[in-house]
Amino acid sequence: MSVRVIVALAAALLLVLFAVQNTEPVGVHLIVWQVTAPASVAVFVAFACGVLVGVLFFWTEQRRSRRRQPVAEPATPAQPATPVKKKQSWWW
Repeated sequence: MSVRVIVALAAALLLVLFAVQNTEPVGVHLIVWQVTAPASVAVFVAFACGVLVGVLFFWTEQRRSRRRQPVAEPATPAQPATPVKKKQSWWW
C-alpha cells in the first residue's frame, strides 16, 4: 500500500470516529433560521463551507493572475542553420 492510501484510510477512520462520538443535537442559529443537527454534521457543514470559500477565492485569484500575464507571441519560423566552415590544416 502506498503512503497516500494509508493516510487517506487513517483520515477516514478519524472522521467516522468523530461522527460517531458527536451525535448530540446542537442548535445552529443563522440570522432568522434555526436548525438542530448532530454536532458532527454541524462541524462538517462548516468545514465544507470554508473549503468552498477557499476554493472560490483561489480560483478567482488564479483567473486574475492569468489575465495579467502577457500573451505569448507566436514563434517565428526557424531560420536554416548556416554551415560552419572548418579550418583546414596544412597537412590534411
